[in-house]
Amino acid sequence: MTAFDTLFSGPPLGPDDHKGRSVGLRILATTDLHLQLHGYDYHADRQGPHFGLAGLAPQITTAREEAERMGMACVLLDNGDFIQGGAMGTWLANRPVTAAHPLVKTMNTIGYDAIGLGNHDLDFGLPYLNALAGHLNMPLVASNLRGPTTSALYRSAIVSARLPSHGTPPAAALRVGVISVLPRGTDQWNANVLSGQATVQDYHKAVERAAPALRSAGAHVVVLLAHMGRQEFHTGTASDPALASLRGIDAIVLGHTHESFPLSKSACSPNSPAGRIAGRPAIMPGHHGSHLGVLDITLQAGSDNQWRVCAHQAELRENTSRPCEKLLSASAQAHGLVQRHLRQPVGRLQRRMHNYFSFAAPTQICALLAQAKRAAILDQIRDTANAALPLAIAVSAQTAGGRSGADNFVEVAPGPILRRDLNALCPHDNEIWALRVTGREIRGWLEQAAAVFQRLQACEPDQNLLNPGTAPFHFLTLYGLRYEIDPTKPLGARISDLRCDQGPLAPKDSVVLVTDHFRAGGGGGYPALDPKNVILRHAANLHAAVQDSLTGNILEEDPLVRPWKLKPSQSVKAILNTSPRARHHLQDIAHLKPEDCGTSEDGFAKIRLSL
Repeated sequence: MTAFDTLFSGPPLGPDDHKGRSVGLRILATTDLHLQLHGYDYHADRQGPHFGLAGLAPQITTAREEAERMGMACVLLDNGDFIQGGAMGTWLANRPVTAAHPLVKTMNTIGYDAIGLGNHDLDFGLPYLNALAGHLNMPLVASNLRGPTTSALYRSAIVSARLPSHGTPPAAALRVGVISVLPRGTDQWNANVLSGQATVQDYHKAVERAAPALRSAGAHVVVLLAHMGRQEFHTGTASDPALASLRGIDAIVLGHTHESFPLSKSACSPNSPAGRIAGRPAIMPGHHGSHLGVLDITLQAGSDNQWRVCAHQAELRENTSRPCEKLLSASAQAHGLVQRHLRQPVGRLQRRMHNYFSFAAPTQICALLAQAKRAAILDQIRDTANAALPLAIAVSAQTAGGRSGADNFVEVAPGPILRRDLNALCPHDNEIWALRVTGREIRGWLEQAAAVFQRLQACEPDQNLLNPGTAPFHFLTLYGLRYEIDPTKPLGARISDLRCDQGPLAPKDSVVLVTDHFRAGGGGGYPALDPKNVILRHAANLHAAVQDSLTGNILEEDPLVRPWKLKPSQSVKAILNTSPRARHHLQDIAHLKPEDCGTSEDGFAKIRLSL
């Protein structure tokens, strides 16, 4: 579908309607909600620091009322990754979609004007996405997704925003064009659901086509929902130039990387350069409902009858409100069923496990996941030629701090392990793939993993171990191999003494790499692997494999050797930011001589390591 126009009884705004004065538009934005309707931490089985979308709803109402008083038009947009994420999203994806679907009911009740698509919104397949789109009262926009099975989606949209008349009839409508683009790599990350169904096109070309088409269709202003971070927005390729270079866009909403923009309170002052990206007003409102983005722009009509942005103000409003009880009630039944589902036991653990030191040493949780993947794959390739090759099992450092804060860690006690513990151990129930790769490709992956570490310097005992803004899942461990990481070396030269059971791993050696479909497609910045080298797509996903291992006690009987260690070429010290609960387990990294250096401003325990 092409342009979509919401119904509005007033006439469209013309240049002569406001000659001599400006017109204001308030853009309210959310992004990367990941189906956080309640803000509930299903992994810990407790309420989180805010109430998710139910908590943002009162702030949305307030922001709309402010716009009304100021005589501004107002639209509410979401920038994608709103369907998938956490236990609620997975549970709902396995049930029929109706008008009573909690997400549908919530988005319709709040009254979004348009929703963009994120890459994770494709995770459950296009039929589920189309079913949701069919029940939403606003257009679901995907400007660079093409295919016969995307008929319920819109390539672009025009929504009408009423300008308050305050007693001077008739009220006029500001026509807001909306474009939404998926990030590079989506076609690879989601190849398991897109293959033969749809393709993801170059977003530069999609925007280049859509922006002038929306103007021709009557849009006064064009907003780009770019499901990507600031780095990708400014980075181009030979075939797909950076979006930052495009003209015809008046305002930008970013997302995907779970960052926030503007970065400081000073950016909230009118026309601050810190509130612009590529010279245009921009907003990036966090993740999981952490913030509401408020982007005010002022339009002025020129002599060519075109409206242009002449002023702006960007602001992030933290989610601190009491929740909307009506919205909590709308999803209360599903919320309760998910809680009960997650409290079911799925196996037992004989020892306590945690991931507080994921970047200092391999963890037992990563070993648990690696053993489950290995057991699943070995059973399938046992009688093939690939069984004789070295096996490398990739496991990411999930739920290990990062932008989600000091509570974003996992600790599981010995005894019964519940389904919610399983979700915490492996939050993404991805497909398990095995590929035949070379030693050169393995080294490339390990160098990419080692890029999370800051280049450490001698005589700087308070330097951070990790680069600022590191996402935990960008770091992975390859079990079945042994190697050393030197964070004092430059990027691309940090891995040494790489070997497998048969000896040193040479660049041309063949290896069976066990990973998931997301990482194999280049997810997290890793070099994408050739799909021709896939030797197995396992019928069971990760959750099922781990549950089988827990039930069969494979994990207790077959411990894996710790594959890596930090070994700098000179003695250095660095600060690891971790959970305050880690202080009870410092003996686990006694070889790194941990020193407690207090608590950071954002609540992390600061542990100095001697490397």
